[in-house]
Amino acid sequence: MATWALSSADRISEISKKSLVFLVLSFCSWFAAEQMWNLYEHVLFVDPYPSIADLFYIIAPIFMFISLVIFLKPLRDHIKKKHIAFAIIVSTSILIPILAITFQANIETEFFEIAVALIYPIVDAILLIPAIISIILSFKINKNSFWTLILIGIVSFIIADNLYLILVIDDAYFDGHPIDILWLISYVAWSFAMYKLIQNSKRNKPEKYQNNDEPVTAKNIATYGINLVLVLIIVTTIAVLFALNYFWSIEQSGNFMMFFSLVLITLLVVFSSIIVILNSKLTNALDTKNVKIDNLTNELIKSERLSAIGELAARLSHDLRNPLSVIKSSVEISLIRNKESLSPKDHESIQRINNAIQRMTNQIEDVLDYVKTTELQKKRMSIKSCLTNIVNELQSNKINIKMPDNDLTVLADEGKLEIVFSNLIKNAMDAIGDNPGTIEIKSHDEEKDIVIDVIDSGSGISEYDMNKIFEPLYTTKQTGTGLGLVSCKNIIEQHGGKISVKNNPTTFTITLPK
Repeated sequence: MATWALSSADRISEISKKSLVFLVLSFCSWFAAEQMWNLYEHVLFVDPYPSIADLFYIIAPIFMFISLVIFLKPLRDHIKKKHIAFAIIVSTSILIPILAITFQANIETEFFEIAVALIYPIVDAILLIPAIISIILSFKINKNSFWTLILIGIVSFIIADNLYLILVIDDAYFDGHPIDILWLISYVAWSFAMYKLIQNSKRNKPEKYQNNDEPVTAKNIATYGINLVLVLIIVTTIAVLFALNYFWSIEQSGNFMMFFSLVLITLLVVFSSIIVILNSKLTNALDTKNVKIDNLTNELIKSERLSAIGELAARLSHDLRNPLSVIKSSVEISLIRNKESLSPKDHESIQRINNAIQRMTNQIEDVLDYVKTTELQKKRMSIKSCLTNIVNELQSNKINIKMPDNDLTVLADEGKLEIVFSNLIKNAMDAIGDNPGTIEIKSHDEEKDIVIDVIDSGSGISEYDMNKIFEPLYTTKQTGTGLGLVSCKNIIEQHGGKISVKNNPTTFTITLPK
């Protein structure tokens, strides 16, 4: 189960991948130690202490200690010195008497045996320190059921280990002793923790890609075909081993053959499970890739459609530009020639014509700015000077535009940035409307970037619009094209920068590399 959980680490949020790796290593070490111990004691009839099994028993708590430390690292701001001191005091108060008893009981044995016997309570005491800190934190911050089960298992295991040492010294331990229940509690708690982790990972599976029946059929064959073959291999192996044990005639090797058969079947099941898990993981990875490919395909189709629309819009805009210029010039000439003879109502009509022409011109310019992708003509330019030119053209009596105090320079295309700043300031003025208001422009220098903020006192942007504001053809204005902010984003990204927006107050932030 631990290996299965590790294969789903990318979809697990309760524990980091690195912490999970060390947790699984600790479980595997304990599993290996138990198998080695049983081999020595019940099959080979050899005293398993000290042996290679002790190495696995000792490194398992160390792996779990590392896993707990990694888990606690993001919570270090919540850990106080008194928590650490309390954990060390409790751990030491348990360790010292256990060490004294163990040393006294093994004083006549060889140095290596004494060292191994003393290492057991030491590694348990080391593991107990982060375990106690985690228990303290679990009462102060949000409880995590996964780690609660892990900590229950750790505490139960350490208690069982220390009691076992005392019982062995008094020669009072036997198989089936009541303290075995504590080890059983540990394994059950850890098993439930891993099961919960696996179940949570299943909820985060990517949406399955099912474009047609053929890929689904191929996937089913790959998944169930591999599983069926593995089942046939396991059944065949078990049948062969059963036959060997049934017809085995050498009594001295009977126990060894039985143990060998059980170990072989166990390993076969374990490795088959790993293959099934890896196959499942690869299938899920393939599903994820297919979903990404499907999304990219849809985006490509959308971009091709937008490109075709853009080219058509560019041609129409170009064709409309010249007639509009003629209309505008004709209106202005007519106004000059008949200035004295025109009534106030005629002047009002001519003004409406000029406003309509100006709106159409602005929309045409938005379309052309979005469609044309000319190379940047970069040079060292002044941000304040660029803004001053735009503000002088857009100055309003009701709206106060505050310029930045500092004058920063950046390597950029001044003409392109003028389009960006003009769009942002016009949008800010539209957001304020006919009410008095303020537009404040700030700039500051970071390590590698220049940051410009355009802040307005308007009503703000809704959350729904905030997510769509940089999408092509999306606009909240009756006379807008939905291309102004998209053009701004394209220009800024062409410079290697980025643009973002936030509310309270409405702030557009531009970041440009120096």
